Amino acid sequence: MDIQNNKILICNCEKTMKIDGDALSKACSSETTCNVNHNLCGSELNVVLDQLKETQISNKNLLIACTQEQKTFDQIAEENNFETPKTFNIREYAGWSKESEKSIPKISSLIHSSLQKNKQTPSLTLESSGRCFVYVDSNKGEKSIEVAFDLCKKLTSHLGVTLMISNIKDDLILEPNDFKITKGYIKKAQGYFTQFKLEINDFAESLPSSKSTINFGDFYSKVDTDCDLIIDLSENTPMFTGAHKRDGYFRASTNSPSDLFNIYTKVIDMIGQFEKPIYVDFNESLCAHSRNGITGCTKCLDVCPAGAIQSIGDIVSVDPGICGGCGFCGSVCPSGAIQTDYPSLDVILTSLSELKNQFNSAGGKDPALILFDTSFGAEMISLISRYGNGLPANVIPYEMHSVGRTGHDLLVSSFALGFKKIFIILNPKNSEEYTFLPKQVEIANSLLSGIGNNEKKSISIIEETDPEAVENEIYKTSEYTRIKPSPFIPLGAPRGILRAGIQGLSKSNNNKSSMIQLPEGSPYGKVDVNLESCTICLSCVSACPAGALQDNPDAPQLLFREDACLQCGICVATCPEKAISLVPQFNLDDEAMSAEVIIEDKPFDCIQCGKTFGTTKSIERIIDKLSSHSMFEADGRTEMLKMCEDCRVGAMFAQKDKMLEAKDRPKPRTTDDYLN
Repeated sequence: MDIQNNKILICNCEKTMKIDGDALSKACSSETTCNVNHNLCGSELNVVLDQLKETQISNKNLLIACTQEQKTFDQIAEENNFETPKTFNIREYAGWSKESEKSIPKISSLIHSSLQKNKQTPSLTLESSGRCFVYVDSNKGEKSIEVAFDLCKKLTSHLGVTLMISNIKDDLILEPNDFKITKGYIKKAQGYFTQFKLEINDFAESLPSSKSTINFGDFYSKVDTDCDLIIDLSENTPMFTGAHKRDGYFRASTNSPSDLFNIYTKVIDMIGQFEKPIYVDFNESLCAHSRNGITGCTKCLDVCPAGAIQSIGDIVSVDPGICGGCGFCGSVCPSGAIQTDYPSLDVILTSLSELKNQFNSAGGKDPALILFDTSFGAEMISLISRYGNGLPANVIPYEMHSVGRTGHDLLVSSFALGFKKIFIILNPKNSEEYTFLPKQVEIANSLLSGIGNNEKKSISIIEETDPEAVENEIYKTSEYTRIKPSPFIPLGAPRGILRAGIQGLSKSNNNKSSMIQLPEGSPYGKVDVNLESCTICLSCVSACPAGALQDNPDAPQLLFREDACLQCGICVATCPEKAISLVPQFNLDDEAMSAEVIIEDKPFDCIQCGKTFGTTKSIERIIDKLSSHSMFEADGRTEMLKMCEDCRVGAMFAQKDKMLEAKDRPKPRTTDDYLN
């Protein structure tokens, strides 16, 4: 979007930020005016109203540098029938910093980035009627029951509430209530927000005639039910893997009033229709999970914390209702079959490219990139800005739905675009979910080392709960990469984007080597075929999910296209001769994108009719293995192995001593034979 079509309002938040309006105007555009205000959400609210009127008349857009007071600006726009203005954050990202006076280039890049139109993401419509299931374990003490009762009382004015108590005591005192009370325990839970399914054992409902204590009716050993929301206060094992990512499932201790209050404020509004983003775009034709019953790639299954991905034969299936958009699958998928679409890799890199380009155009130098999510990471940066030195002037923030989409392709491509350092902020509480990320960093470092980057700490993973420790890590300057960038347009699938980025870096840094050695488990490489063992049976070709191994329909040849190889290992497991091994590497040459002959043989012609029916090596291998078999001991019988299928059948029946002729069956022996 052209910046000239926008009105920009800057606020220094009651003079807590040092922002030069003239310098910012010049950095943004020669024709752009960035007037600096002091209190747009209060005493200068009339300025906002005036600009809303002006942009309405001039058909322009209004951009306000204040996300904290967005609700205030939205309200005044709604009250006056104006279009809602956009907002962006300069306070925590740039203004509240000890280097705020140097942050004009970064503020300029943030302005331009905020004006970009977001790609529309497909969504799944979910409808909730407010059926809320609250679960508590009486073994945790009377207080837990009291807390659960109190929460249910508050929720009943908003939702339809059912309370289930496990391990209930017979003398539980009945409190006045407007919700359903049951007993039992949840054996199994499935589904997601609006579509939870529960399997309950030892179930019974309270009787309406209950007086001083709760009395229960008919007992059922097993019942199935469903609900829209689950509040788990049992403090037992979570009902789901990756429970914190399961929409509609809330878990808290009855001893944590703050957690209970947060749950209450969230669930009371979870009624009606909701649009859940479909975070993942899945192309089953590219999936390398399995072929012919042989398992290959399981990377997405291994990393999914929510259990949203399941194996279904040769491919996997992604449940969009369960998927929480962590992005892990998109980071590790070797083929691009699963791509995170919230946003996709090409959209992320396009945004990063625009951020970096505007930063440099405005006079910024040595841009660094900090990746963080909308929850933990954003809060950490806020704490640094409020109580510490804030972000350095050259560190450009990029907020993601989840930093889990940070794969080696994103990292390498970011350096190609021109970033000199990358920080990744992770929540230490969820560190067990990010076990894949160090491997992605290792692959990225190997690729970068292959073209001359020796600063292996230019990618920094920060897992700290202490804001001061995070700040100290960010202000380290000795680990910035010295490689020369090679900006490019990130288009297409992740593998293509990565190849374009790393090839550009190789050229710009005068790299003379065409081969980069990679660690085991990398999704790039070649197959090493033992030429003595391979018979060109082509079983590997039929099994290869990526088409890296190919045949020549006109000649007995095995071909290989290196850039397509995923190193999934299905060919290794399929090969009957055990002639194939994997070699992880990255071939920078363009020849890697073309199929090359790795082994060929002479065609073998039938000795009787001349028909080509196999390869010389395969027939020789069969003769070698069968020549000692009893069926082929007679003179001339191995010659039939040199015949095509038609001639072989004819020869078998033409022989006087036919191979298929049955001998006399042995006489059955009885007990009498042994006794007499």
